[in-house]
Amino acid sequence: MVMEKSKAGSLRDDFGSFLSDRQIQKPMTIDEYFEEASTNSKVYQSSHAAMVEAFGPPEMFDTSNDTRLSRIYENRVLLTFKPFEGQFFGMYDVIYQIYSYFLRGAQGLDEAHKWLYLLGPVGGGKSTLAERIKELAQIVPMYSLAYVGGGEGKNDKAEVSPVFESVLGLFASVPRLKDSVMERFDIPARAFPRLMSPWARRRVEQAEAEYGPGKVLDAFRVVKFFPSIVDQTGIAVATPGDDTNQDTSVLVGKTDIHQLSNHSQDDPDAYSFSGSLCRGQRLMEFVEMFKAPIKTLNPLLPATMENYFSGTESIGAIPYQGIILAHSNESEWDKFRAKKENEAFIDRIVKVKVPYVLSVTEEVQIYDKLINNSALRGAPCAPGTKEALATFSVLTRIAKPEGDSSYEAKVRVYNGEDLSHTNLKAKQLIEYRNAAGVNEGMTGDSTRLAYEILAKTYNFDPTEIAADPVHLLNVLSHEIKQRNLGEGIEKTYLVTFVGILYAQLKKTIEHAIRDSYLEAGDALGQATFDRYITLANHWIDTQDYKDPDTGHIWNRTAINAKLEEIEKPAGISNPKDFRNEVSRYAIKHKAEHGKFPDWREYGKMREVIESKMFKNIDDMLPVITFSVKTDQKLEAEHQGFVERMMGRGYTRKQVRRMVEWFEQEKNK
Repeated sequence: MVMEKSKAGSLRDDFGSFLSDRQIQKPMTIDEYFEEASTNSKVYQSSHAAMVEAFGPPEMFDTSNDTRLSRIYENRVLLTFKPFEGQFFGMYDVIYQIYSYFLRGAQGLDEAHKWLYLLGPVGGGKSTLAERIKELAQIVPMYSLAYVGGGEGKNDKAEVSPVFESVLGLFASVPRLKDSVMERFDIPARAFPRLMSPWARRRVEQAEAEYGPGKVLDAFRVVKFFPSIVDQTGIAVATPGDDTNQDTSVLVGKTDIHQLSNHSQDDPDAYSFSGSLCRGQRLMEFVEMFKAPIKTLNPLLPATMENYFSGTESIGAIPYQGIILAHSNESEWDKFRAKKENEAFIDRIVKVKVPYVLSVTEEVQIYDKLINNSALRGAPCAPGTKEALATFSVLTRIAKPEGDSSYEAKVRVYNGEDLSHTNLKAKQLIEYRNAAGVNEGMTGDSTRLAYEILAKTYNFDPTEIAADPVHLLNVLSHEIKQRNLGEGIEKTYLVTFVGILYAQLKKTIEHAIRDSYLEAGDALGQATFDRYITLANHWIDTQDYKDPDTGHIWNRTAINAKLEEIEKPAGISNPKDFRNEVSRYAIKHKAEHGKFPDWREYGKMREVIESKMFKNIDDMLPVITFSVKTDQKLEAEHQGFVERMMGRGYTRKQVRRMVEWFEQEKNK
């Protein structure tokens, strides 16, 4: 009997395969490289083209098939990318702009000579995006020039170029040679670096002196390897310093004083190619770039415009074919942009704004991702908790709505809700956006701060790791008061924004309690829904209605009165349009499924029915409260209520807290 391979054994094989794939493979001779290049353009593709490959082919996502997203994105067809699925939310346009930068750079357009600059507020996702881009930069291999010296067959010990340059650089400086390579192997001119590195020039001279001109190319090889963030091979990171402790060497390298005993100061072998531009021939990230002294940034201009830069000593120019990725917040960008002497830098930048998420649903998805990557994964979170926190976060980020439209309405519209029948003062999403301007979402509370508040909410009760709306309100109010926001902002946060949350959570908790209390709620709700649709259809068609129970004939006025009994408690301000919309929805559903939809499926109608069903809460209190029950039937009803609440996502302790809060609010 053949035993199935153990999971551990399979993992060991996978890990070994991974390491084997990423090791520098057996070097190719120059002839082998060009033979491969004649049929495979990937061996000489640009860094931008490699990133396009890493992103993978874009997939079409038609938002018209999603009711909520169709409102947010105006029925556009979005392009999405698998490497970002499940990790980035509400960033469709941002990710596509980044992809477009790489695509145009791969086509040899002006983006090939510009930096990619992510501009956004603190904690808005810039660094996370940059990390993902660096991860993707590792999955497509590079092909670097290497030196093995003379002697046929001597290819087991290759000295890889310290700047990971293309072998095409050997031919780039001589037009006749370059043209010959282009013609023979159909390689475009844009694939060639501007020149070979000082290291390569030294190796050419060495090979020519030792083995003669005819054997020079035999002394070189091409090695295939995968870029590595950890090893800083092909990918490098630069961080800002100040005028006293940072100069251009952080980017371009410097003389290695330990080598001066064996080499002259202008000898490439005495030079340490340790700068980020040297190591980052696929991609160089400059963190908080505009905090760095301007003298440190100077090498970036020729590196992008001319595809080479100068070292700190007179060793000659060093080729650069990589991508420069930078990011900072808006205040640093504004300071940098305000200085006239920085115009040349600004002209070399492709700016992509990375604002905060302005949709509650996507903000919640970010919280879920963060929680799932922590020890809080699986810890109970009562319904509405994360949604309330996300609502608060979005409220701090959006511009104040103009006119008599409310903050709450704007947040709901930004989340893709249709308020046309329930709030006549609400505007269309495009109106809100136009009034807010292009910088909306660049200020406000970060997701990082919101996550800290959520973490404190989970740990608010020392006896139970769980989050609920009541604890969230306590934590949030305390945090706001501790932040010294200024009287005006603090008042807006505490009174207006927390007030919106309070009303939202009150509604959520009341719905949960009332639904759990009314055991027959589904049947009653469905009956009310079906009756409403029937009456609405008769009213729309101007037909009398015969009550099947009493036989009484209702004219259109009587039908209207019955419909208003259901609509008015829910605040329906435009009943005519509302009836037509609900009727069309129900008729379409019945035609497709043979019956009216479940009354809970259609959010607007559910709110209307619940407003009518639950008018008197006094009858609930004996059942839902945790007072001692002397009646066994009452105790059984209470336990049933608790179980139903727990089925909705509350812990037993949270059920008690929600009920006590509900009762307290009722008595205010």
